Amino acid sequence: MRTWINTLMATRATDPDVQRRALVVMQLIAMMLAANALFLILALLSPDGGSPLIPIASSLCFIGAYALAQRGRASAAAWIVIGAFLAGALFAVANLDPERGTHVGYFLTALIVIASLTLPPPQLWLVIGGVAGGFLLTLTTAHPNLWNVPEWRQEALNSSVLLVVVGLVSYIGARIARRTIREAQEARQMAERAQEELAQVNAGLEVRIAERTAELTQTLAAQQALAEELRRSLAAQQELSQLILDLSLPVIPVHDGTVVVPLSGTIDSTRASKLIESVLKTIEQRQVHTVIMDITGVPIVDTQVAQALVRTASAARLMGAETILVGIRPEVAQTLVGLGIHLGLRTAATLQEGLELSVRHVNGALGSRHAVL
Repeated sequence: MRTWINTLMATRATDPDVQRRALVVMQLIAMMLAANALFLILALLSPDGGSPLIPIASSLCFIGAYALAQRGRASAAAWIVIGAFLAGALFAVANLDPERGTHVGYFLTALIVIASLTLPPPQLWLVIGGVAGGFLLTLTTAHPNLWNVPEWRQEALNSSVLLVVVGLVSYIGARIARRTIREAQEARQMAERAQEELAQVNAGLEVRIAERTAELTQTLAAQQALAEELRRSLAAQQELSQLILDLSLPVIPVHDGTVVVPLSGTIDSTRASKLIESVLKTIEQRQVHTVIMDITGVPIVDTQVAQALVRTASAARLMGAETILVGIRPEVAQTLVGLGIHLGLRTAATLQEGLELSVRHVNGALGSRHAVL
């Protein structure tokens, strides 16, 4: 039902003020058509109900005005309604007695109110002038003696003044209503523009966020790739460092039970730990009984280096291997004596002498073992 009513009261007008006036016109026409339907029924059922031509003719006018209002022509439709209403009122003034005819002027104030709701304010003055002038002209034409009777004359003047006063008040109200509608329309347009600007800003922000997200994603991927590359590089570097460390501390087997450990460069704490680990591991795997440590390539033998050599020899001795130190240069020997360092190791001047000493040590051990046997 509501949808049907909304369809009947729809208009093609786009201007808010025209839409309002067209809607008022269509609502008035709907009420007038309902009233004409009742008048037509009474005219047909009652012998003295009057002629049915008047409601039929006015209904046709109202239907035409309704069609104009639906097309958005609110002012034209309003003029048709006002004209039909005024014609009926003036017809009543002409056919009633003078006293009752003057009272019709009070009812014409409703026509001015209708005009203030359905017409632009400037056109309201035409309605006020037409209603007041038509009312007075009809009274004068239909009842020439009216102005000679003080009571009728006073009623006619009072009705006319009331029409003008109501017209002025209606005009002010129409101006205020139109200004309010215009301000509301401007506020709505401003709100729509602000909403559009906000939507554009949001769209721009979304694009910037998407671009920034893509950049961050690419940066993160690049950082992850770089981190992975650095991890691989670090692993390779660690492997290379380990390889270099292994190569810098080789343990070389020369014959059964004897290995040579040539040392070179600076012996720090890391290399000292690696030296002990490599020697002990070789002793375990090859059943070594003699370890020859050659320090010819060590430029400086200080207390730290001497302690590393002693720790290595002590650990080897615990695993059953004897340590022979070779390659002590004269300046190194002087440094050790000057520092008061006592290595407590068997020594030899050269690697060859160390190997010979190792052979004699092995033969002596075997001879002692045979003697015991």
